[in-house]
Amino acid sequence: MKRFPFIILTLIVAISITGGCATMEKIPVPKITGGSKKADSDLYRKVPSSMRADVKEAEYDLKRAKANALQADRKLTLSEMKKEREILRNKYAKYNKSLSEVLVEKANINLEIKKLQAIDNSNLGDRAGNIKGIANLKTKKLDTETDEIKIKADMDMTNLKIKELNKKIKAQDKKISKK
Repeated sequence: MKRFPFIILTLIVAISITGGCATMEKIPVPKITGGSKKADSDLYRKVPSSMRADVKEAEYDLKRAKANALQADRKLTLSEMKKEREILRNKYAKYNKSLSEVLVEKANINLEIKKLQAIDNSNLGDRAGNIKGIANLKTKKLDTETDEIKIKADMDMTNLKIKELNKKIKAQDKKISKK
């Protein structure tokens, strides 16, 4: 029987604790907000100038922080432009390699054409086969010349982009060094 009052007392304490927590949630908490900017500036004008030193220092710190953020943004932009320029230079180098391979292929085809023409002019081999082989090689040569033209155009476009980017990088460098 002694346990029954203890259990009831424990239940009452538990209910009062949980009830108290539930009521705490419903208590309105006032929001802390600043006044309007106009009201703040009106009030601030009333502050004696001898007490404004901390505010002036904070304004200076804010101005300096904004300038530093702008400078960091400019440096990031410059870095991204330089990265893009390196990508374009890499692309240009790949085009240059492709062009050299096409030129080697073109020279090789030209050599084969000259050999077949020499064979044909010497009346050696099958005449019809020689003519057909020369025609096939000349067609192949035209294909490589087409590739050469396309690669040179790609190189010219990439080079133009690099030059434009160099101008932008130079201008961005000037913005950064002005600080």
